[in-house]
Amino acid sequence: MGGKNKQRTKGNVRPSSSGRAADLLARESGVIPGFVGFGISTSNEPGYVPAVHGAEEIDHLVDADFRLVLRKLSKRDAVTKLKAVQEFGAMCQERESDIVKGVLPYWPRIYCKISLDHDRRVREATQQAFEQLILKVKRNLAPYLKGIMGHWIIAQCDTYSPAASAASVAFQTAFPLNKQPEALSFCKDEVLNVLQDNLLKETADTLSDPQSIPEEEREAKYMRLLTSSLLALKRLLVMIPQTDREALGEHLAHVLSQGKFWKYSKHKTPQVRGAFFEVVAALCELAPQLVEAEAARACSAVLLSIDDADPVVLPPLWEAVLHILSSIEDCWTHVNARKGVLPKLWVLLKEGGHGLATALHPNMLPFISKLPAEVTEPKLDFCRSFFTSIIQGLSSERAVASPSECAAIVFATMECLRFLLLQNAGEEPEQRAMQTVLISEQLLPLIDKSLGNPALQSGPLFLQITEMLVSWEKRTTGNDAKTFQRLLVDFWDGLGSLCVGYVDQEQTEQVALEGVASLLQIMQNPCKQVKRKKSVKICFSDQEAKGQGEDPPSGTPPTELSESQGKQDSSLRSSHLLELVCQLAELNMVYVCERNSERHLHFLALLLRAFPKPQVFQVLLKSEDGKPEQGLEAELVVMWLRQDDRQGTDFLVDMVFSALHCCNSKGEQTLVLNHLTMSLKWGVILQIIQKACADAGYLEACRGWLKGSVLGERLVGLAGELCAFGLKGSPSLSSPLMSQNSHSWPLISLALSQQSNNESLIGKVYVEQIIERLHATLTEAKGMSDAGNMEPLVSFICDVASNFFSSVKGCLLLAAAEELVLTIFQLCALDQTLTHLSGVYGSATCLKLQACDCLSPCLSILSDLGKASAAELALPVEMMCFLCWLVDHSPTVLGSTHWDFLLCSMLAWLETASESSGAFWNPWVQQFVCANCELIVRLTDFFIALPAGVAEQLPSELSSEWQEFFVEGIHNLLLPLLVKIPVEFPEPDEPLFPMAVVVAVGNALSYIPIQLLTQNKLPARFVADQNSSLPDALQTLLNTLGPLLLFKARPLQLAVYHMLHKIMPLLPESDRESATAKSEDEDEEEPCLSPPAAIMTILTATEELLENILGGVQVGGFAVVQPLSMEHCCILGYLLAWKLLLTFFKAAPSQLRVQYSLHLRKTRALHKLLLHLFRLMPENPALPGQPTEMASKDPKSFFTENLSLSLHREYKHCCHTVPHLACSVYYGALKDLPAMVRLWWNSQEKRVFSIVDKFTSKYVSSVLSLQEITSVQSSTQTFENMTVKARSATREVIATYSVDDIFIELVIQLPQNYPLGSISVESGRRVGVAVQQWRNWMLQLSTYLTNQNGSIMEGLSLWKNNVDKRFEGVEDCMICFSVIHGSNYSLPKKACRTCKKKFHSACLYKWFTSSNKSTCPLCRETFF
Repeated sequence: MGGKNKQRTKGNVRPSSSGRAADLLARESGVIPGFVGFGISTSNEPGYVPAVHGAEEIDHLVDADFRLVLRKLSKRDAVTKLKAVQEFGAMCQERESDIVKGVLPYWPRIYCKISLDHDRRVREATQQAFEQLILKVKRNLAPYLKGIMGHWIIAQCDTYSPAASAASVAFQTAFPLNKQPEALSFCKDEVLNVLQDNLLKETADTLSDPQSIPEEEREAKYMRLLTSSLLALKRLLVMIPQTDREALGEHLAHVLSQGKFWKYSKHKTPQVRGAFFEVVAALCELAPQLVEAEAARACSAVLLSIDDADPVVLPPLWEAVLHILSSIEDCWTHVNARKGVLPKLWVLLKEGGHGLATALHPNMLPFISKLPAEVTEPKLDFCRSFFTSIIQGLSSERAVASPSECAAIVFATMECLRFLLLQNAGEEPEQRAMQTVLISEQLLPLIDKSLGNPALQSGPLFLQITEMLVSWEKRTTGNDAKTFQRLLVDFWDGLGSLCVGYVDQEQTEQVALEGVASLLQIMQNPCKQVKRKKSVKICFSDQEAKGQGEDPPSGTPPTELSESQGKQDSSLRSSHLLELVCQLAELNMVYVCERNSERHLHFLALLLRAFPKPQVFQVLLKSEDGKPEQGLEAELVVMWLRQDDRQGTDFLVDMVFSALHCCNSKGEQTLVLNHLTMSLKWGVILQIIQKACADAGYLEACRGWLKGSVLGERLVGLAGELCAFGLKGSPSLSSPLMSQNSHSWPLISLALSQQSNNESLIGKVYVEQIIERLHATLTEAKGMSDAGNMEPLVSFICDVASNFFSSVKGCLLLAAAEELVLTIFQLCALDQTLTHLSGVYGSATCLKLQACDCLSPCLSILSDLGKASAAELALPVEMMCFLCWLVDHSPTVLGSTHWDFLLCSMLAWLETASESSGAFWNPWVQQFVCANCELIVRLTDFFIALPAGVAEQLPSELSSEWQEFFVEGIHNLLLPLLVKIPVEFPEPDEPLFPMAVVVAVGNALSYIPIQLLTQNKLPARFVADQNSSLPDALQTLLNTLGPLLLFKARPLQLAVYHMLHKIMPLLPESDRESATAKSEDEDEEEPCLSPPAAIMTILTATEELLENILGGVQVGGFAVVQPLSMEHCCILGYLLAWKLLLTFFKAAPSQLRVQYSLHLRKTRALHKLLLHLFRLMPENPALPGQPTEMASKDPKSFFTENLSLSLHREYKHCCHTVPHLACSVYYGALKDLPAMVRLWWNSQEKRVFSIVDKFTSKYVSSVLSLQEITSVQSSTQTFENMTVKARSATREVIATYSVDDIFIELVIQLPQNYPLGSISVESGRRVGVAVQQWRNWMLQLSTYLTNQNGSIMEGLSLWKNNVDKRFEGVEDCMICFSVIHGSNYSLPKKACRTCKKKFHSACLYKWFTSSNKSTCPLCRETFF
């Protein structure tokens, strides 16, 4: 139609513009065009931000970024909208308030739309963004509130809780609590208009576009809007003041007059129905006159829906039901209660509320209290139907499965029953008929049902019955006294007949007897019943308090909320209960004595436990004088306990305590128990003591007996008999004593270990006698070798002692207990492979653990090891050895407290040792420190690699505590301790030098984490004029440990080496900045950096000494060094320093490696090293001690085997340490510094040249070549556009480089004397590369491999980077014709100002110095 280059119409000087067109329309019609598809409105409602660039008077107010985000909010894609809303919130938070205010005119319509979005994430993010907007604009939001408030309050009722919560937070941000009603009142009309439209006008199709939105999504959005709108209407009514509610009366009346509103009571969606009933309840409470105007619709909608059992609907429905009954007096005239309401309620109750009893049944009492007489007539039929239905609900599936559901039904049943009895309290025939129906036809059958149902027995029914009876007893003194006295008599008669019917049967069910006993026990002592979480309870005490008997008002039930009262007020006072118990006990004894019924005996025990009264025992014993004789009650129980075929005696022991309760004094109780002690078996006595320990009341009754001589002497005798039988070996199983072993040993253990008020359970004198007997038996068993099997005896004793030590505080104050501990330690220290007691070691393990716990307070005396005696040091050393064994073999037996003891003791021992370093000359102290360090090593090994299946059995926080606390504490003590030893003992040749301690501490420090080395707590130590870029802590560590490499103590040298070896790879990082600065220095030819000064100082100090020591030995000879001599120490320190230096060199990046190697070349340090090495390496470096056959087939040498620098090395192996270490250093130099070694080799005289060549070719080259080839094959390093392969047979490495249409293949051939000889680079296939360029690249690769101190893979990496730079357009340096410099790996940076060519700084420096000119090598102009 008209291209850009087409001639315009004459006079049209500007191109067409939609912005100008919109501006023209605005001027002519006063209307600003809106978004296409949203229509144009002439109202005052703000529109979306215009998409056109016209309308400058509006558009200039909105920031461009905000304009873009607001347009994104109109997109349909949920992800786009979500990101846009989040971006909008972030911008509101970040931008200035003046900029954010420009958005306000357009925010209401946008908010009203996206706050109803189908995606819940968008709705939540919208409210969060709105909060940020409010925080920024604050009061400036006020003019736009009316356009927002309707949807804002709907958003606060969103069905998605996070979105509703976010909207509420935004509302609270905008308005404080006291201002919120005022804000809603300000916008009440607009809010109600929005809600009215949503409830009465909107549909799923009008709310969303049917053509673009699926039906399911439209319906979901509409249902959510209905629910939120109904809840918002309730929220509006609740929050605004009463005057504003009255002002909205006409508007609300219009809403209520619409039939569509009342149809929501039958809506298919439960959420809508639930929200509707919430609104109705709120209207009844806050605007009852409006509901009364629509009474017919309201009553039908609510009362006829009474059977709605949806979990969402039922709670608000019943709230609405109760409000309808209270608000509309004639509500039953609008519905038929007998046909439309009550039948539905009976069905609902019979089903137990369909699993909603906790929500439904609490409403029953207020519901029936509001029913008028015309609905409940005839009353008897109504009550029968109601209680039959509600009790039948107890049998429903959900009530049977859920205790809370069952409890809710029981509470409702009893509350309603008590209420109806109060309403019908009197002596009129109708009232008496009602009382009979409630008690005889409802309550007693319910009790009968519960006696056969364990679930009902454990519920609140019995307690509720008891409270009802207590209430009746209180009312027997009022106006209705006669009525309630008769009710009590009728109830107890009925209950008695019921209980007698169950007891007077030989084959009665056990559960029924237990139910009877449970009911009677709760009636006797209701306070012991476990009560539900209920702060208040309903008591019908109004009339009782006033002493009046009038019927309560018909409107409300006569209930009173009261707190729980004391025991006297909640217990039954009448004699009916005790009479019933005596009647049942007498009947029960017939079946026990005459028919030997075990069920009835159990029932009798339950009765006596609840009613330990003389009257009951009098009935049992049928005493003529009316009072049982002293102890006769217990004799009755003893008769049953002595029966030989008696299996379970636990319930009979309860009867013993019931009999004790009938005694008149503690003396009588003690006499009874003493008599029992002489008559009963040990198992029964054990049960008596166990029950006494479990109950404070029982324990008080037994205290005299437990402390007395009768029981104490019998226990001492029992211990002696057990030990005597055990020493004889394995006695006959028919032995009466051994047949009771299952009770005898536990009885001894309980008597010793159990405590009461920090006192022993039995007399202290008897405890000591038993311990002495156990100790004597163990001592005798330790000396016996052929007396039979002692394992069961010793195992029993260990278990008893373990419980004793773990339970009794201060047990070691007993001399016998201390001797017992020492004997057990001695017993477990025996050689298990040679003794018959090997099987008891595991049993004694737990005992030793408890003994360690007991001994832990005694360990604090070892604050100064120098003053401790050998005996004082022996016990902790033995404990350390035992703990080491335990960690290795049985770590899972250690509990949390044991681990705490172990770890804290270990750390305390170490701290003591570190403070007593001056006493290390003492052999006992040395043994203490060595054992402690060995424990540290075992623990460290254990936590580094936890055995399979062990980690789950350890305390949950143990590993983290070890890593976070104990590791740091250990090594922060060990490191200064190792440094302190050579200061305290400067002469290692003296006999008192603690060499064993150095070895032990060094071994423990080999596990020190790198982090603790780099952050060590050593005192600062610096050297003047020492240039270093290291952190202070690292420099201090090097300056402190470095000199110890030359200390004449081999273990100390190796320990220091192992620690420094860990930190060497970290040191080059500190030189990166200084290396970068030096590489950019234009005036220096080749920058160099010194390796760590502390290491270089050691090399400088020892080079002259080695020259004096080895100067007389020719290169190629072999100097024999006497082990452990001063020379040996010096050479060892020198070689270890070089090992550290090679590790440091290997970890450095290629750029730093060049500078370090240049420093070594300038100081000739490597030159001197290599000369010394060829005097220290043997002519034949074969590994000594090889079998002849193996040496010929697969010879092993110092180059093929790894060097072991163990601190425990024996003297005979020390003679091989220096030769092997020299070979290791030479191998490392060839591997990590091949270019420098090659340079040194080429500079040597012919004889040395030949010796080095032959030795390296014969012993080293094959090993090193194989390693290089293997490292290439196993390398995980990958290159883009290049692949690397290796052939071990031909010692070749093939590199293939391909990019676009270019293909290059290079073959790297390793020489026989690698790495001394030059590596050859041969041509493979090539495609798309000029010959000259090909030769340049081959020359470059050869140069890299020859000059770089690294592996073949590193050389290939450098070459590839050079080629990549070439293809990226970086030009070669026109001096060396390479992009990357061959030695310092830099790029061409120095450019000529004339020809613009760039050169390497090092190349230019060499060019200027060699040509004595300062001109550009290419254009010959002066180089600036």
